[in-house]
Amino acid sequence: MRYFRLKTSATGSKHRGSYIAKRQWRLPDSVCPTCDTEYSDLGLELPPVNLSNHPGEKEFRKARQVPWDEYVRLRDGVMPYLPEGAVVQPGVGLGPLVGKASGSLPPFVLQDPWTMLVHGDVLEQMTAAGLTGIAPVESRITGNKRGPLYELALTRQGALGAGCQRVHYGEPCVTCGQSKYATSDTWWLDAGSVPTLDVVRFAAMPVYILVSERFAEFAARLDESGVAVEDVMGPPPEKKLPRKGAPPEPVLV
Repeated sequence: MRYFRLKTSATGSKHRGSYIAKRQWRLPDSVCPTCDTEYSDLGLELPPVNLSNHPGEKEFRKARQVPWDEYVRLRDGVMPYLPEGAVVQPGVGLGPLVGKASGSLPPFVLQDPWTMLVHGDVLEQMTAAGLTGIAPVESRITGNKRGPLYELALTRQGALGAGCQRVHYGEPCVTCGQSKYATSDTWWLDAGSVPTLDVVRFAAMPVYILVSERFAEFAARLDESGVAVEDVMGPPPEKKLPRKGAPPEPVLV
C-alpha cells in the first residue's frame, strides 16, 4: 500500500474558520548545560495525558524556562503519567487542547501540519470505514458549530529511505542524549518499513502526518475535506547533500 504526507488544502468558500488553543499542561523549556541544545521539535505533544491527579499539577500549567536540574525533576515526576514509549523533551505539550474555534471548519482541521482535528460525525465515518490508527482525544476547544472537536493521538511509524537518512555528527551528548545532525531537503519513506496503520505520525520527523491510500480515498470523498496528500514513496529522487554549514566527515547512524 502506498503512503502519503498529509497537507493542508485550500478549502474554497465553504469553510473559512480557525481556532486558537494551547495544551492544558506542558513540561517547561530548558537548555542542556553540556551541549547547549535548545529543543524545538514539533509533533511530540501527548494529548491523552491527564495530570489532574498529579500532586504537582500546577507546576505544569504555565510555559516557562527552568534550569536543567529543575527540568529533570519535573520530567521524572511526570513519567508515570505518560504512555509507554513516549518521547519526552523540554517543552513537550501534555493533555488536550484548550481554546476557542470560530467560523466554519472543514472536516479535517490541519491548521498546524502536526495537529489533526476532526469533527465527531467525521470520526464516526472514519470508524465505519474501518480506518486504523485512530485514537481520538476530545479537545476543550469551544465555539465549533458542529460540536466537539477531536484530536487524533497518532502512533509513530515509518523510517527514512536509503540515501536520505538523517546525518549525525559526533557522539550523542552525555547529558541530554542529542547529537547534531542534518536532514536532506528531499526525503522519502523506506519501502521496507512503511507504516501498518492508515494514519500515523512519521517517526523520523514527527512534524509530518502520513496516511495510506485508503485514508486518501476516504478524504477525497468528503466535500472540501481541508486536506491534500503528497506521495512520499518514491521512486527515490536524486540524493541531495546536507544543508550548507554542516561539519565535515559525517557518520550515518
